[in-house]
Amino acid sequence: MDSPENVHELRARQLAFFMSGETRSIAFRKAALCRLRNTVRKYEKEIAGALNRDLNKNSFEAYATETGIVLHEISTMIRNMRRWAAGKIVTTPLFAFPSLSRVVPEPFGRVLIISPWNYPFQLPMVPLIGAIAAGNVAVIRQSTSSPAINVLIKRIIGECFPEEHAAVIDCSRECAEEVVKMKWDMIFFTGSTETGRKIYMSAASNLTPVILELGGKSPVIVEKDAYLPTAARRIVWGKTLNAGQTCISPDYLFVQREVKDRLLELMKQEIRKMFGDEPLANREMTRLISKKAFERLSSYISKDKILAGGLSDISKLMIEPTILESSLSDKCMQQEIFGPVLPMISYENIDEAISYINSGEKPLALYLFTRSRKTRRRVIKYTSSGACLVNDVILHIANKHLPFGGVGASGLGRYHGKESFRAFSNLKAIMHTTARVDIPVKYPPYGSKEKIMKIFLR
Repeated sequence: MDSPENVHELRARQLAFFMSGETRSIAFRKAALCRLRNTVRKYEKEIAGALNRDLNKNSFEAYATETGIVLHEISTMIRNMRRWAAGKIVTTPLFAFPSLSRVVPEPFGRVLIISPWNYPFQLPMVPLIGAIAAGNVAVIRQSTSSPAINVLIKRIIGECFPEEHAAVIDCSRECAEEVVKMKWDMIFFTGSTETGRKIYMSAASNLTPVILELGGKSPVIVEKDAYLPTAARRIVWGKTLNAGQTCISPDYLFVQREVKDRLLELMKQEIRKMFGDEPLANREMTRLISKKAFERLSSYISKDKILAGGLSDISKLMIEPTILESSLSDKCMQQEIFGPVLPMISYENIDEAISYINSGEKPLALYLFTRSRKTRRRVIKYTSSGACLVNDVILHIANKHLPFGGVGASGLGRYHGKESFRAFSNLKAIMHTTARVDIPVKYPPYGSKEKIMKIFLR
C-alpha cells in the first residue's frame, strides 16, 4: 500500500516528465491512447469478470455502461484531439489594432483523479482519457470497495503508461486525505456531495482547480398526457440499472394523480418482464456494494408503504425493485437513495412539482415525461439541473456531444467528449501585436483622447 512519501516521490517524477515536454506532442498523446484502447480490448473479458465479482454485473451491463463507454471515449479523443489542441483565432477589437488574438489549450500538468465504486471501470478511465488527451500526467486513486476491478485497472495502466505519465495509487483513507492536500494542478473527483465538499475545501488551500461530479436527488415527472407504457419501461430500467447505484438514477417519481394507478400497474408489469416473478433469484440483478448500503436502503422500506417489491436478501446484498407510496416528509426524500427503491408521489398540476424541485438542491438530472410542448418548455425554463431529458432517462451520459456535470450541490464542471479535453486544459489567451505600428491614443497626456477611447470601447 502506498504511503504519502511514495506519492510525493511519484509526483516529483511525474513533474519532471511533464516538464520534459514529451506529453505536449499530439503524436505522443495519440500513441498513448491507442495503446490504452488496444489493452482495454485485450482485457475485455477480464473486465467483465472483475465487475461481476465486485458488483455481480452481467456482461451486457458491464460493456454498455463501462467498457463500451471507455472505448468510445478513447476513439473520440483520437479522432478529434489534433483539431481541439490547435486552438482558434478570435476577433481582436479595434483598440488593440494591429494584433492577432488566439485561444490555445495547454495542459494543466499533474492531475489527481479520485473515483468511486459504482462504475469502477468507467469513472476512473474516462477522466484519465481526457487528461492524457489534453497532455497531462495523472494519478488515479480508486475506491477500496471494488478490489477486483482495481487490480485489473492497475495492470492495464501499468502496461500502457510509464508511472511518470499515468499511475494508480493504492492507499488508505487517511493517506488519501493527505494526498488531496498536496499541490496538484487539477483534481477531478467523482462521488458524494459530502465528500466532494471536503475535496473542494482541501483544494482551496492550494488554489487548485477542481471538477466535482457529485449526485443528489434526480426527479422524474410524469404528466397525464405522457405515453405511459414507454414511461414505465424507461423509468424501471433507469432505476434498476446497476441496482440504482447510479448518480443520475431516477431518485423519486412525481406522477399526476389521474394516471398514478395506471403508471404503477405498468411499472409492476415491467419489473416482472425484466426480472421475473422472483427478482432476487435473477442472475442479472446487480447487487448492492455493502452491508451498510443494504441496511440504509432497508430502513426506507416500511410494509405499509410498499406498492411493489419490498423483498430483500442480505446474504446476496440484494433488494428487489421497490416502489413506495411516499410523501415529501418521508426519510427517503431527505437524501439521495442510491439503490433500487423508488418513492412515488402524486401531484395535481406541474407547478407543484416544479416548486418542490426548486425548493431543494439543484439535481444532476431531471426527467420529464410528457407530450406537451408547453409543459416541456415550462419545466426546462423554470428549473435548473445538470441535464434535462424529455421522455427518457440516463441516456445523455452516452452522448459524447453533450457535456456531463452538475450544478451547485450536484457538481462543478463538465466532461465527456470535447468537454473532457477542455476540462483538463488551460485555455490560454495569446495576443500578438506588431511593434512596427503604434496607436498613440492609449498613452498620456490624454487631453481630449477620452472621446476617441469611448468610440473604441462602445
